[in-house]
Amino acid sequence: MRIQLVRTLQGGEKLAGPVITKENEILISEGTTLKTEYLDLISFLGIETVCIEDPYEEDETPHDIISNEKREEYIEKIKSILEKHIYHRGSSLREIEYVAEDIIQDVMQADENMVIDLLEREGNLYEHTLVVTKLCIIVAKKMKLTVEQIYRLALGALLHDLGLRYITVPYINCDINELSEAEAFEYRKHPILAYSVLEEEKWMDPFVKKMVLVHHERRDGSGFPLKQKTRDTECGILQACDAFDCFISGMECRRMSIQQALEYLVEGTDIFYDRRIVRVIERLVARYPVGTRVRLNTGESGIVLKQTENSIRPVIRILDEEDRLTEKIYQLNKNKNVSILQVEN
Repeated sequence: MRIQLVRTLQGGEKLAGPVITKENEILISEGTTLKTEYLDLISFLGIETVCIEDPYEEDETPHDIISNEKREEYIEKIKSILEKHIYHRGSSLREIEYVAEDIIQDVMQADENMVIDLLEREGNLYEHTLVVTKLCIIVAKKMKLTVEQIYRLALGALLHDLGLRYITVPYINCDINELSEAEAFEYRKHPILAYSVLEEEKWMDPFVKKMVLVHHERRDGSGFPLKQKTRDTECGILQACDAFDCFISGMECRRMSIQQALEYLVEGTDIFYDRRIVRVIERLVARYPVGTRVRLNTGESGIVLKQTENSIRPVIRILDEEDRLTEKIYQLNKNKNVSILQVEN
């Protein structure tokens, strides 16, 4: 699966995810083969990107800490626990502890030097929750945080966006700054709403609740809802990891590429985000995820097949003029004179 600009589609591509309108209605179902007249409709409605199937997927080796099967299992567990709490008030959130423990175990057993592939994708609250939790634990592990800190951080990450379920304003792939004053006010309340709900969870460490409250705060005091200049390491990890995945999934902002998201984090270093945390994320996340189509300084086009231990030096397989894979492969950490010039599509 890959995200592709609608203006670059030619027709004949197969949707890997549904096309959703700004009103969150399904316009075209997943699995549909796009016709040229569909492209005109999608463009007319102002939809800029869609998810399409990757024709080279069988040749690619994505790197991740959690398997696809476990990923789906975790997403369903998170959704079940949070929605049970929302629709049956009084139902405790304590089951989320077991999910946190399982994810921590998966991450702690993984290769610490692995560069992981994260995909640009359509925003989904529960998938976003899982990705942020996974990122937080990996970063905490690399920063040598204690077992207790990692546990609290996992709980905070799993619950950080609970408040979004209590608001009605749009927050997927939309610029919050373009909302009306009333809508923006409601949106910015969601950390407070979550914190208020969590006050009822007497079993929970108060610091976990604090992390949920401040996940949109920034080091310079420009965040919300309280404009606090937070300095706690766990809070800083959650803030940076949440922001990064929001950028690439379109949660609470306009979606952007992996490369743009990393640049935003770097530009916000010491202003919005802790420098130490940004450096870890830079080394951890593949700048060119598996499946990315790129143009090299040699003039050739290729597909990223797998990662090396350097996030900017993946293995590239070259495409011929008819977009078929050739036998020609560049391993960028060994071919010193070959580099990625730009990302295509």
